[in-house]
Amino acid sequence: MNIIIVGDGKVGYTIAGYLTKEDHNITIIDKNEEALRKADDTLDVMCVKGNGARASILIEAGIEEADLVIAATSRDELNMLTCFMAKKVAENVKTIARIRDPEYYEEFTTLRHQMGVDMVINPEFTAAQEIANILQFPSAMNIEIFFGGKERLVEFKVMEGDLLVGAKLSKISSKIPQNMLFVAVERGGEAYIPNGDFEFRVNDRVYIMGQITGITNLFKMLGRYVEKINTVLMIGGGRTSYYLTKIISRLGMSVKIIEIDSKKCLHLADTVEEAIIIEGDGTNQDVLDSENLEEIDAFIAMTGRDEENLITAMYAVEKGVDKVIAMTTRMNLPNVINKLGLDSIIDPKIITASYITGYVRGMQNTKGSIVEALYKIMDGKVEVISFIANETTSFLNIPIKNLSLKKELVIACILHRSVVTIPHGNESITVGDKVLVVTKNHHIIKDLNDILE
Repeated sequence: MNIIIVGDGKVGYTIAGYLTKEDHNITIIDKNEEALRKADDTLDVMCVKGNGARASILIEAGIEEADLVIAATSRDELNMLTCFMAKKVAENVKTIARIRDPEYYEEFTTLRHQMGVDMVINPEFTAAQEIANILQFPSAMNIEIFFGGKERLVEFKVMEGDLLVGAKLSKISSKIPQNMLFVAVERGGEAYIPNGDFEFRVNDRVYIMGQITGITNLFKMLGRYVEKINTVLMIGGGRTSYYLTKIISRLGMSVKIIEIDSKKCLHLADTVEEAIIIEGDGTNQDVLDSENLEEIDAFIAMTGRDEENLITAMYAVEKGVDKVIAMTTRMNLPNVINKLGLDSIIDPKIITASYITGYVRGMQNTKGSIVEALYKIMDGKVEVISFIANETTSFLNIPIKNLSLKKELVIACILHRSVVTIPHGNESITVGDKVLVVTKNHHIIKDLNDILE
């Protein structure tokens, strides 16, 4: 596909990196020569210098042959105008706009079609949803929710003394709760889709698929079940804090936000009645101690600086906070944080890029099974793809045990008429079923039929 990305900041650059790996023709528009030079040097893209909201620049970038325009600058108004202009120049082109401001986002989602926008992305809101999911099940390092909450993908680390250590998957299956599936493992930077002979080791990062009761029982067996989160302390009063407070306050959690900027504090006090706003330096240990950090259930570091998030999150771990979450904006930093004892890492760029990658695959496959959602885990090494089966699926009503699936790929669960099952061989897929597939990223799965050898 021919795709134009307007805006070569962190979000635009990450999106471009994901899409070039899938062999799309990418053109980036930006006014910043240094940003374009970096993209030209490190990515297989074309670069055009200029204002992406101008028709002449869009034409220079090839919009008349483009399938999709992604407006991902830091300015909401410019992104809206870019999509509007793109539709005027090329009526059939699809458009995606990055909208971050809460006032714009809440209204624009209902007005996007009138403005010529096919899809709205909000990295801060999406990150807030991700954090809220983790806070609802704090025993997990990270968690994704599928099928309206019926099924969850949960990440945890194997620790000394766990019943998993040194055991083969085939030997422990009878000891763990039913209706759960081990779908992926990360070890030493490598990704594995485990089979029955896979043997677990200390520090493996394990991904399991299952329902909340079974996952809860597993964590109780492992001795690391964390009770419900009641109190949350956030450092940084940006847009993600705003969205997150709105979400978790409805779940009964009480929130405090520490923000160093006076103007931001006043704005938060006016717009976030659900939280207590504290003006201060959240990286200062005296400030954190004055808020009785050791008595807080969850601590979230969300300043605009990764280093400060790292330092304050490490201090919260040292003080014994049950759940510590750090936000990062750098691709290489999560591995560093993990080595220092921090496990729940949120990167809005990665979440957004995964979301758009799924949308693009859906555009490519208009005649096949529907790509409902796509998630990337393990820094993109593994993908979790949700399909909706239809008449084009070639293996309907055939038991899964009789299918010749690609290696390093697993059907994780099936939603059939509101009932979720973890397939063990005798189950089959019918029209309308939602199917979750977990695969290593060297398989580019655009259609449900692609899972077969």
